[in-house]
Amino acid sequence: MIEKIRKELAFKYTVIIACILFFGFAASYTAYRHHGLGLMQDSLFDYLTEELWEAGEATRKGVREPTIHKINSDIMSLHNFTFWFVDKKVIHAERPKNDFIAERLEQRLARKNYQPGKIYHENVKHNKQKWYFTVIKEDFETVSGQKGEVFVLSNYTPVRRSTKAYVKISLAAAIFTILFAYVIGNIFAKRSMKYVEQSYQKQRQFVSDAAHELRTPLAILYSYMELLEYSSDKQKIIRDIKDELLQMNNLVDRLLAIARYDSGVAVIKHKDRFLINELAASAVASMAAVCPAAEFVLRGGKKDIEIEADRVMIQQLFLILLDNAVKYTRADKKIGVELEQRDALLRIRVKDNGIGIRQEELAHVFDRFWQAEKSRSQKGLGLGLSLADLIVKMHGGTINVQSEFGHGTVFEVVPLKQK
Repeated sequence: MIEKIRKELAFKYTVIIACILFFGFAASYTAYRHHGLGLMQDSLFDYLTEELWEAGEATRKGVREPTIHKINSDIMSLHNFTFWFVDKKVIHAERPKNDFIAERLEQRLARKNYQPGKIYHENVKHNKQKWYFTVIKEDFETVSGQKGEVFVLSNYTPVRRSTKAYVKISLAAAIFTILFAYVIGNIFAKRSMKYVEQSYQKQRQFVSDAAHELRTPLAILYSYMELLEYSSDKQKIIRDIKDELLQMNNLVDRLLAIARYDSGVAVIKHKDRFLINELAASAVASMAAVCPAAEFVLRGGKKDIEIEADRVMIQQLFLILLDNAVKYTRADKKIGVELEQRDALLRIRVKDNGIGIRQEELAHVFDRFWQAEKSRSQKGLGLGLSLADLIVKMHGGTINVQSEFGHGTVFEVVPLKQK
């Protein structure tokens, strides 16, 4: 599905570029052609006016013999030509030097019926090359009452060839640009879809892991229910069931909290001003009641430090970090909580003397459902630290971890802004 979306994005991006190029090319071609031909036709009309006057003067004086002038021109030269006819016979001509072209033009002009003042286009093929001409005609009458015609022609073959070359170059450039745009579009689409793909894979992994985590306690509960039918010590089984249900409730609560954050629903709706040192002391006291064998030390707790934050979230943050320290610290548990105030910033450290984390595993500590191999025997969900990371990020801070395998772990939250 991701690959299909990526291809569609690249294709649509290429189509947009192709449309822009097409309309740009069409506009520039139209402007180029209109401007070039327009100038040529305007000059041809001016030339026709001059030739009409000269034809009138010449016939008034009388024409004895036709006057033919050959203009030194070739297929790639821009030149104007003229033919005067009286009773369909040439009396004057300024024609191309190429006799074959000149004769073909003369025959065509004498034979065809051209309307005065209208623009016509003619072409003559010679030696596998085509000459292209613009033709305009006007009628006049001699002193003796004979019908006369003045034709003016312009060789626009160079313009036509340059236009064709322009079209070919433009099409080649457009094809290259479209291919380049397709490649670039693929690159950008791939980069854009990378985040979508990561989110999609993360969501799939989340659902898969959640299903896996829920399957285990459900299987345990099912086995407990079977035991409940035959065991005499029903109270112990009921207590175990309650513990398992509490564990499942914990899992569901944390899954919902993480899902709300991922969907953008989880926001800090209200902030309270409170003393974080008192909140930290309360959290330490709660954990000490749950785990009396551990030694908890709170440093910086005597100084009042007021912050503005979501009280429930910060309390949950402390409980997650302390619970994590208790779980992965063996006998002789020593857990320290340190609050350090610097200007308007607060730094929180939770340190333990537990089993520690291997260096290669540190990068995965905040991943959902991740648990180091060394901790598989512990009863955990692999969601606590992930949720702690989200809470800290929602408050504009970061959480870091330092650990040495076999010598304990330190979690550090920096910085939390005060009021």
